[in-house]
Amino acid sequence: MITKKCPQCRANLEKVKFDIGYGVEVESLHCRKCGFNITEDNRLKTAISSLREQMSKEIKIVKIGTGLGVRFPNDVVKSYKLKKGEEIVLKPELDGIKLVTS
Repeated sequence: MITKKCPQCRANLEKVKFDIGYGVEVESLHCRKCGFNITEDNRLKTAISSLREQMSKEIKIVKIGTGLGVRFPNDVVKSYKLKKGEEIVLKPELDGIKLVTS
């Protein structure tokens, strides 16, 4: 087996699994000496896709006066640091709508 060397400090790289949240792990090569990491693009894309799926939330549309609104769960409010009165941009997408904080 060929040992890969760190491109920054030439120390040996080791295989590690990083927990990126919600129980999703991504395998990378890591240098203990300088902290350099190498993660294959397809592994990272797969992990991010899985993380997005895990973070998906189902929310209800509620009536507010004569209009409609949505209520965000507390964990979403905290993780995105949403504030009362803050404006969010509604962007049409091919497969639905996207809410974007400014």
